[in-house]
Amino acid sequence: MEADPLYHIKQLFYQGSFKAAIDEAADQALTPGGDEAATSRAVYVARAHLALNPPAIADAQNVLAPFLALDPAPSSARAAASLASYLSGNEEAVDEVRDVLLEVEDGEDEQEGTVRALAGTVFILEKEVEESVATLSEGAAKTDLECIALLVQLLLSLDRRDLANAQYIAAKKIGNDSALVQAIEAWIGLKTGARPLHQAYYFYEELYQLPNGRTAPVFASHAAAHLLLGHVDEAKADIDAAKQTQAGENSPDVLAVATSLGDDEAAQQLNATSHPFAAELAKKSAEFDEAAAKFAIAA
Repeated sequence: MEADPLYHIKQLFYQGSFKAAIDEAADQALTPGGDEAATSRAVYVARAHLALNPPAIADAQNVLAPFLALDPAPSSARAAASLASYLSGNEEAVDEVRDVLLEVEDGEDEQEGTVRALAGTVFILEKEVEESVATLSEGAAKTDLECIALLVQLLLSLDRRDLANAQYIAAKKIGNDSALVQAIEAWIGLKTGARPLHQAYYFYEELYQLPNGRTAPVFASHAAAHLLLGHVDEAKADIDAAKQTQAGENSPDVLAVATSLGDDEAAQQLNATSHPFAAELAKKSAEFDEAAAKFAIAA
C-alpha cells in the first residue's frame, strides 16, 4: 500500500499539535500543481491555523488563496474558506458552506468527506444540530473517520452515548488502528467511566509523552482523566503545567477542567468564553437563583 503523504500532518492535527502540523508542511508544496496532495495539504494547514487559540484567520486565508483562484476552485478549499469566514464573524458563510455541500452530494467529488467535516464543523458551531447530524452521517461521511469523529463528539455532547458507541463500532471496521478511532474510544471512555475511563487515561498518557504531545487539548484531557479517576493532585499539576504554555494559558478546555477543580479565577475567565461548560454553568446558576427566589423569606 502506498504511504499517505499527509500522514504526519494528519497525526499532528488529530493530536491538537496545530503549530507542529503547520511547521511540518513548511517545506512541502502548498501551491496548486505542486504535487497531487497539495490541495489536501493546504486545507489541513488552513484548518490548523483556524484551530489555534485565537484562530489565525488571515494566515488560513492566505494559504487557501492560490487554490481559491483556480477555476473551478477545489471544493475542500472553498469549504475551508467558508469556515474561516464564519470564524471571522460572517454569518453568510453558513449558506456558503451549504452551497459547497450541495455540489458534492452527488458522490463524484473525492473531497466530499473533507467538505462534510468542514461543513459539519460550521453547523455545530451554529448549533444546527439536525443539520450537523445529517451532514456527518450521510454520503461519504459514512466511511470518513473525521466525519465520524465529529459526529461522536456531537452525540456525546447530547448525552447520546448509545449512538456514539454505535459510531465507534462502525469506525473500528474502517480503521481499527487509526489515531482517530483511538481518540473516539477515549472520548467515550471519559463519558462512560469504569474500565473505559482507564483506557482513555492510557490514550492521553501516550499522547502526553510524545514530543509534540503536550498541547492544550491533551493537557485538558489528561487532567480530566486524572480528575475522573480521583487523582486530584495529578489533575491540578496538569492544569498548572498547561497554564505555563502560551496555548494552554487561555484555552477554554483547560479553563473548564480548572473550574471543575475549584479554580475561581479560571471560572471567571471561562465565563467570558463560548465553551459549552460555561453555558451550562450559567444555565444552572440561573435555575438555582430562580428556585431560591421562590423560597426567599419575606422581610
